[in-house]
Amino acid sequence: MGSITFYAKQINHGQSDIWLGDDGKELTPKRRLATNEVVNVTRRLCTPEVFQAFYAEYHKAIDRVADLKAPNVEEIAAELRLKT
Repeated sequence: MGSITFYAKQINHGQSDIWLGDDGKELTPKRRLATNEVVNVTRRLCTPEVFQAFYAEYHKAIDRVADLKAPNVEEIAAELRLKT
């Protein structure tokens, strides 16, 4: 098993799809929620460096998938209520 990755894709300026994956395979169903919730949770639970890298990618464009790899990805997923 590779490392579990958190993925987020803005579908418009207010909503995002999120999910967990491992080596390109989706591990959880996608969940749609407010973009600001994704930002608030990742900012709070990630180191500043990890959050900055994720945020820069996440806000580049609508429909672009941003990934986040961190030791506490499962904590982030739990906070955002992703079902594993």
